[in-house]
Amino acid sequence: MRFKIIYTLIKYGDLPISNLSKLARVKFNVLKRELNYLSEKGYIEILSGERAKIVRLNYTNQKIIILKNLLEELDDL
Repeated sequence: MRFKIIYTLIKYGDLPISNLSKLARVKFNVLKRELNYLSEKGYIEILSGERAKIVRLNYTNQKIIILKNLLEELDDL
C-alpha cells in the first residue's frame, strides 16, 4: 500500500490527496492513515494548497532518493 502511494508520487509528482487516492487506487480513508505514517517517517510532506492539501515526496530523505533512482533505472530497461 505505502509503495503504491510513493510510486504514484514518483510517477506523477505533487498531487492533491483526492487525485492521489484515484491514481494510486487507494480508498480515501486508508490513504489518509497511510499519509500520516509516511509523513511521520519523513518520506512525504503534506502542504496546504488553495483548495486541497497537496502531497509531495521529501527529496531530502535518502531512502526516497534511492527508490526514485531505482525506479527510473528499471523504467529504462
